[in-house]
Formats: sequence, structure tokens, C-alpha cells
Amino acid sequence: MTKATKPQKVAILGGGMGGLATAYNLSNRPAWQDDYDITVYQLGWRLGGKCASSRGENARIEEHGIHGFVGSYFNAIPMMHEVYAELNRPAGAPLATFDEAFIPSNFAMMWEYENGGLKPWPTRFPENKHSAIDPSDYKGLESSITSIIFEVQSMLDAAKGVPKIVELAIGALLGKAADQCREIPLSEGPNHPLVGEIKAARKLITGVVDTVDRFAPGILEHWDDLRHALMTLDFYSTMILGALEDNVVVNGYDGLDDENWSDWLIRHGIDAATLKSPVVMITVNICYQSPNGDTSRAARMAAGAFLDWTLRTCAYREAFLWSFAAGSGETVVAPMYEVLKRRGVKFEFFHKVDALHIDPRDRRSIESVEFTLQATLKDPARGYEPLIEVKGLPSWPHRPLYEQLVEGEYMRALCQDLESYWCPWPTAEFPYLKQPRTLRRGKDFDQVVFAISLGAVPFLCKELMQESPRWADMVANIPSVQTQAMQLWLSKDLYELGWQEKLDPAKHEVPITGTYFCPPNGNAEFHDLLKWEDWPADNSPKALWYFCGLMPDYEPMPPFSDHEYPARQAERVKAQCIQYLQASIGTMLPNATVRANNPIGDPMGLDFDLLVDTRDVDVQGVHRFDSQFWRANIDPTERYVTTPPGSVKHRMEAWGSGFDNLTLAGDWIYTGLNVGSFEGATMSGKLASHAIAGYPALATVIGYPTVPRPDATAVPPPASAPTPHLRLVG
Repeated sequence: MTKATKPQKVAILGGGMGGLATAYNLSNRPAWQDDYDITVYQLGWRLGGKCASSRGENARIEEHGIHGFVGSYFNAIPMMHEVYAELNRPAGAPLATFDEAFIPSNFAMMWEYENGGLKPWPTRFPENKHSAIDPSDYKGLESSITSIIFEVQSMLDAAKGVPKIVELAIGALLGKAADQCREIPLSEGPNHPLVGEIKAARKLITGVVDTVDRFAPGILEHWDDLRHALMTLDFYSTMILGALEDNVVVNGYDGLDDENWSDWLIRHGIDAATLKSPVVMITVNICYQSPNGDTSRAARMAAGAFLDWTLRTCAYREAFLWSFAAGSGETVVAPMYEVLKRRGVKFEFFHKVDALHIDPRDRRSIESVEFTLQATLKDPARGYEPLIEVKGLPSWPHRPLYEQLVEGEYMRALCQDLESYWCPWPTAEFPYLKQPRTLRRGKDFDQVVFAISLGAVPFLCKELMQESPRWADMVANIPSVQTQAMQLWLSKDLYELGWQEKLDPAKHEVPITGTYFCPPNGNAEFHDLLKWEDWPADNSPKALWYFCGLMPDYEPMPPFSDHEYPARQAERVKAQCIQYLQASIGTMLPNATVRANNPIGDPMGLDFDLLVDTRDVDVQGVHRFDSQFWRANIDPTERYVTTPPGSVKHRMEAWGSGFDNLTLAGDWIYTGLNVGSFEGATMSGKLASHAIAGYPALATVIGYPTVPRPDATAVPPPASAPTPHLRLVG
């Protein structure tokens, strides 16, 4: 192939993490500007997709939900370390370094259902010495087993009241397992000696526990600790046993994905009590795997994706969790934007994609992309400058910076939400905005990266779905769900509200869980973020609680002409949040209830007078909730993509769109991880860059399968200079 005489124009549609990661990896390529001219096109005024956050009243950080990194984000954490190194903020500036921006923590609170109610199951994961910013020594299943051995040994050392025979049996198993994992290839699968060792140890331990006198000295006092430890061990041993018996090292995880996760665990002998425990449920809860977003239904998840995700989390680096030191927008999205802008990547805000059109002559490429231009700039040469500064920290505003827009004052008066597909903007007063802006192949772009969430595909890619059965099958077989979130600012601190577990601030322990009452079963307390907000001295919050979860979704999505739909859904979330707080807060925060603050009253419901309200009116009771933050994540671009059994085979590769100049990115494409996550989006960006430029090499996409995908319909391009986009095989 002869070298192009001018850079190829790459149009990245969507400024979520998949699109930003694609731009980052393409512009990481040495001398990239000789070969590529990159432009990111973004709906509205801010970047980040589902990770976008902004600043509201009192400079409040307002999120789509709870965000952070699991310590097994082998691609995302190193990328952000590189971003901060390149950002090179001056010493003393807010969040100047990676170490200041990302806070390692090894505490998580799980909640288990027992005797008719929820009870706390505090968990502390052992810190390890594996580098989070250099995961090149990650070896898949071997790393997971090695990490599990280390964690179980640490847990055993810390547990109290463990019968000696159980301790000896587990200790012997761990010692043998470490040697056998190191000395005998795991590709032996069902013939690996670990299979027999685990089965024998499991039988012995179960027999001992069944005959233990729970009222013997030392046992009753620590029975919960012992039970939790044995359930955790049973779960881990089931995963290892199943991974070996199904030989995922040789066969990969994809072959398991037609089976449901719980059926797979049962097939490999998990104890019935363990299966119901939060140590098992955490994966399907935080990955939002309830059908139709309905948490009253049992979660369904592809077994291979469940196993792969959970084993990866066991192989965490340094810490189990990495919290953000500010909002997602400040900690992740703004630094990525600043670095990419500095590199020369272009950004076009206020570009709402309406349709991708196929070349009518060959039906093999994208001929044009049609947009609604939502606003025009007063100073086009300068471009839109999206960030504001809050306490020295580059941040994203709650609404566009109207003073930069020709239509700004009119837009401000109408208070239009440009991120909503149901927004009535542009109005008749601006007819020129109603004329589509069209990008054309050969003039405005050569390559297109579709990095918009799968939920938008039925609306934006109709021609592709009509042309390609694979596109239609993908949409039909990979569901997406709605989510909801709320944030509460309270006048009492964590312990004043009744939180029981003492946390160690020196170890950055924060309350975070994914197994509390549904539907917003995820919650976390982030009072450290309050320092970035702006509250009056005489009315400042002491605690900041986030809640996030699913929202049932059975009715067809209404037409985008139904402009009142977002308001109705916001009211729905508000009502659900209030009902939830009235029914559920007392278990976790008993001193936050009405009865705790009054002689009489509800012992479970929130005392809404604890909510910090800075409005000028004197409001009491439930009406104070109006001063808090909640949102319904209902837009096609906000919907979370799930992984039910049978869906993984329908995920397309970055290079597998079937159209010569179209690459895919986002956590909904095939990455091997195949679970909606920042890590999945980061992997997709590396894969999309590889599809276009042959860079980075696939071997650098940590965790990408080395086992060929069953019935693969597309093959990756070689690691080389820019190459034509590959066609589907067959």
C-alpha cells in the first residue's frame, strides 16, 4: 500500500470513554499527525458519556451514578497514569498527579439477607505488591488463582474462631495450590491436580462445618466471621474448579456464554447458601444484570462473562478499589480532554448525530454522516471552550456556557437540555439550525468511528441494520437498561448518622456497597468530595451519600416528539427515591431516621430535615428532597448494556462492522471482557485504534483473549501502519 499524500480524516462520533480512548490511542502513535486528522463530534456541551459529571447549585458535583475503578482495570488505570503524567500540572495545583487523583482503598461493605432482614458483612481485602500502572505480568487465570490464594490466606490469618482442622485443611490446600499452579500448566484443564485437591478439601471442610458444635467455646462468638470466610472460599473454589473443568485456558470463556451464570455455578457444585450470599451477587448487581432493569427478577448473565469479570477482579493490583478524588468529570474526563486538545485532536461540540448513510453504489462504506447542529459559536476560530474552574479544578458546567453561543441567551431562557433526545431544540426561531449538517466521505472524513452507546443504534444506524443482518441481530439480542441515581447532602457525619463499622482514614476506607436494598442497591459515602464544593459556612453538609441502581423498563420508548417524557421520568425517579428513603435508610443509618431524632416516629424512614437545603424558603420534611440531586438515565446514549446468556456472540469487534471505513468503539463491542464498564470502554478504544492504525499491538490490550473467538466473522488487521479497513470474512 502506498503512503497517503495527506492525513486521513478520522471522525469519532461520541465523546464518551470509548471515543476518548480511541482518540487517545490513535494520537499515542508516533508521528500520528502525519497520518491522521482526528475530530471528536459530541452531543451538547460536555464529554464523558455515562461518566460525565457537572457542577450544579453550590458547585455540587452531580453524577450519572457511582464511579470508580476496580483494581483489575488493567487498561484504564495505566491510561490515566499516562494522562496525568502528560498533563503535567504544576506542583500544588489541585489533583496535580495520578496519586492525588486516584485513591486506593481495600474496604467494601456487603449486606446479606438473614433472619428476615439485611445485616452488614464488612470486607477488607489484603493489599498486594502488584503494580496497578504496569499490569504487563498479568497472566489471566493463573494470576487470578495466585491472587485468590493470597487473599484466602490473608483472610484465614485474620479470621477468629476457625476450627483447627479447617485451618489445617485450607492451609494444606493453599500450599499445594500455589505449587501446582506454578509448576503445572493450567491448560491441563480437568486433568490438572488442582481439580482433585479442591474437591477433596471442599468435602472435608463441608463435613467439618456440618458437625461443628456452634456453641463450643470461641465458635459462637465468631460464627459470622467463620461462615463468611467459608462462603468466600466456596465461591472462589467453585470458580477455579469450573474454570479448570471447562478448560477456559484452552477454550476461552466465550463458549460458556450461552449458559446462565447461576446455572454454571450450580453445575460446578456451589453450596446453596453461598449462591444466595452477597459475595456471589456483587458481580451481577454492580453490572446491572436484572432483565429489563427489574430487580424483582433474578439476574441473568452470560456465564463466561460473569466468570471472566469476577476472576479479573480477584486479580486486582495494589488495591481492590480506586476512588476518584473529585467528580468523574474533573478526575477523568477533563484531564483526557485537556491532553487530547493539547495534542491536536479537534473537538466539535453541539453536534447531535442523526444518521449514518451507506454509499448507495457499493453498499460497503459510509458515505455521509448527518447531524443536527445545536448551536453556533460567536468566535468559530477560537472554538468552544467547555471547562470552568471551581476551586482551581477544571470542571464541566451544568449547562452550556451560553455567552460563547450565538443562540445562548435564547437557549438560557428556555433552559433546554441539549443532551436529551426528547429536547425540542432547535426551535423555529433558528431555522438554520434545522438544516442538517452533513459530513461527506473524502471531504470531511475518510474513516468513521462509531463510539455512541448501543442504545442509540436503532435510531442512528437504520440503513446499516437494513443492509446487514449482523447489525439487526446485535440490536435484537443485546439489551440495554435504564438506571437511576440520587445524591444526598446531610447535616450530620457518617457516625452521627449511625454507621457502625469503624473506618480507617489512613487507609482511605470509604463506605461503598453494591448489595443493599434494591433497586438503587449501590451506595457510597464521599464526604471527601465536599471540599471541592461551595457551601455557606453556617449551612454546610457533613456527609454526601450516592445511590445508584436500575429502573424497570417494560414500556416502549416514546417518540422523541414527546418532549415531556424526561420530566415524567424525573418525577418517577423522585417518587421512587423518596419511597426508598422512607422504607430503607434505617438499616444502614439508624440515627438518620425520624424516630432517632424525635421521641416518636418512623424507625426506618429518613428524617428529611437532615438534608441540607440552601434555598431561601423554609422547607421542612419530605419537601426538602427537592433541594437534592437525582436523575433518570433514560436517553439512548445513557442506557447500560447488559450481557445476558446468548448475547456475547452478537457483539461485533472493533474491526467487524462490515463496512470498509467504519470502526466501532464502546463497552458494548466485543472486548473479551464484555461487561459495561470504564475498563471495557478503554479496551474498546485500544481495539478501535488498532483497527484503524494497527496500533497499539493487540498484545498490549491486557485481558484481550488469546483464544480465537468461536465462529469469528472478522479478523483483526496486522500491527502496522494505516491499513484499509478489513471486510467481514465469508
